[in-house]
Amino acid sequence: MNRATYYKWADVPQTVITPQIRRRLVSGEKMMSVQFTLAKGAVVGQHQHPHEQITHLISGKIEFEIEGEKRVIEGGEVLLIPSNVRHGAVVLEDTVAIEVFSPPREDFLTDEIPAYMKSQ
Repeated sequence: MNRATYYKWADVPQTVITPQIRRRLVSGEKMMSVQFTLAKGAVVGQHQHPHEQITHLISGKIEFEIEGEKRVIEGGEVLLIPSNVRHGAVVLEDTVAIEVFSPPREDFLTDEIPAYMKSQ
């Protein structure tokens, strides 16, 4: 990719992961940005991956559990999760989050639904 590309989130196709989790994504060669729309009560099971992850909550509230330690983050807060760190989350309020992954998540590019996101 040798030129800038403009996207409007509302125009990016949305993938329904579960009835409570939806995502839109934009990916370059070395990083990926994912907009998650999460309904209150959604659960993202414990998992880890080799990708660095930055989670920016646009609105809402999520309780993360990172290597056994729980922490609530709210709209306007940012969380950095290094590669291979075990984490999971419970959505406490309807939430919109932007997550950036480096390198891009190969499973997201193939529309594979990770086991830890499947309906509980």
